[in-house]
Amino acid sequence: MAALVPELVNMASEPHISTTDLLRKALVVTRRLAVQELVTWITFELNGYNDSEVPEYRKVVGQLHAENPYRGGTVPFIVPQEIAEIVTLIPLMQPLPELQQLAKSDTLLHRYFPADMERILMNMMREGSGSATRPLIKFTPIQIGGVVDRVRSRILDWALDLEGRGIIGEGMSFTLEEKRAVQEQHYHFGNVSGSQIQISSNGSTQDQTNTNSGQDLEAVKGLIDALGAILDRGSVPDDSVDEMRAELATLKAQAASPKPKWEIIKATARTIKTIAEGAAGNILGELAKPHVVTLLALAAGA
Repeated sequence: MAALVPELVNMASEPHISTTDLLRKALVVTRRLAVQELVTWITFELNGYNDSEVPEYRKVVGQLHAENPYRGGTVPFIVPQEIAEIVTLIPLMQPLPELQQLAKSDTLLHRYFPADMERILMNMMREGSGSATRPLIKFTPIQIGGVVDRVRSRILDWALDLEGRGIIGEGMSFTLEEKRAVQEQHYHFGNVSGSQIQISSNGSTQDQTNTNSGQDLEAVKGLIDALGAILDRGSVPDDSVDEMRAELATLKAQAASPKPKWEIIKATARTIKTIAEGAAGNILGELAKPHVVTLLALAAGA
C-alpha cells in the first residue's frame, strides 16, 4: 500500500493534477497527523476566507479605473500614491477552486468596491472633475495563477520536509512517533492563527453629504473606534502596541477639541498606516480602510 507523504510529493510535482485535488489530499494527511493549524489553513483555501483575514500571498495589486459613460469600457483613475497603495490592494477571499477558474480567463478581471469605499472614491472624482462614475479595480489572470502556484508550492515544501525527516505515513497511516514529531513543529502556512487581527468599526458611519468638518471628523471617530477595539482585545503585536496607543491618544485629543488641527490628524493617519503595514499580519483591516482613505484624501487635497 502506498505511503501518504511520498504520494503527496508526487501529486504536487505533477502539473496535470489540480491544486484543488492536491489540497484535498493534503487535508487527509494533515487530519491523520492531527496538525490542526494546517487543517484550518487547507479548509480556508478550499472553502474561502469569508470574513477572515486572508494571508499576504492572497493579496494582489490591481489598477484603479473608472467606468467610461460615453465610450464604454473604463479609463484609468489617478489618486495620490498613499491612497492608491490602500485601495488597489485586493484580498482574494474566494475558494481556491474558483481562483483556478479565474486564472484561466483570457481577459482582464475586475472587481468593484464595497459601497462605503465606492462613495469615497466617487466623491474624490467629483472634486477633481465635477462628475463621477463607478470606480473598479482591474487585475490579470496571471496574478491569480500566481496565488494558486504559491499554495501548491507551500504544500510541496511541507511534504518534502516531512519526507526528509522520515515521516512518510506507510500504509496510509502514521505512527505515534511520526505524529509526535510533526506536532512538535509549529507551522504558519497562511498565518491563519496567532497574528491575524480584524478591525471592527463598531457601527461607525460616514455622512457623505457633509464637507470636511463633518465627514472627516466621522472618519476620525470611526478610526478611533476601530483601533480601540483591537487594542482592547490585545491583538496588536507587542512591538507595535505603545506606538499605536500614542497615535490613538493623539486622535482622541483632536476629535475632542472644538477646533481639531487637521494637519496633526493627517500626519497621524499616515503614521497609523505605516505602523499597520509594518505589523505582523498587517492590522489595517478592511473595515478600517475607508476611514484611513478619507483622512488621506483630505491630506492630498490640502
